[in-house]
Amino acid sequence: MSMALMDLQAAVIAHLNWKSRLTDFFYGLENLTIADVPDHTRCDFGKWLYDRGLKDLAGLSETNRMEMLHKEVHEDIRAIVSMSKEQRESDDGKARLTKFKDKCDQFVEMLERMEKQVK
Repeated sequence: MSMALMDLQAAVIAHLNWKSRLTDFFYGLENLTIADVPDHTRCDFGKWLYDRGLKDLAGLSETNRMEMLHKEVHEDIRAIVSMSKEQRESDDGKARLTKFKDKCDQFVEMLERMEKQVK
C-alpha cells in the first residue's frame, strides 16, 4: 500500500472524527477550545499534505480543490468553536453546523475518490 493511500485513509478517519466531535461540542456533550483545533497546515494530514502529499497527488484533478476544502473545514471548525452557546443555539449557528457537516462530507467523499485513483 502506498504512503499516499495510507495518508488519505487516515485523513478520512480523522476528519469524520472531527465531524462527530464538533457535533458533540455543538450540543454541549464535549468541551473544545480554539487551542484544540489545529491550523490546516498543522494537523497530521496538513503536515503530510504540505511535506509531500501535494507532490504525491499532483497528477489528480481534484488536488487543488481538496486542499482548499481542507482549509475551509478547519476554518469552519475554528469559527464554530469560537461561538458562544447562545450563538450556537441560534438558527444561524445551526445553519453553520449543517454547512460544516456538508463540507466535511464533500471533503471525505473527495478523499475517497482520490484514494481509488491512487490505488
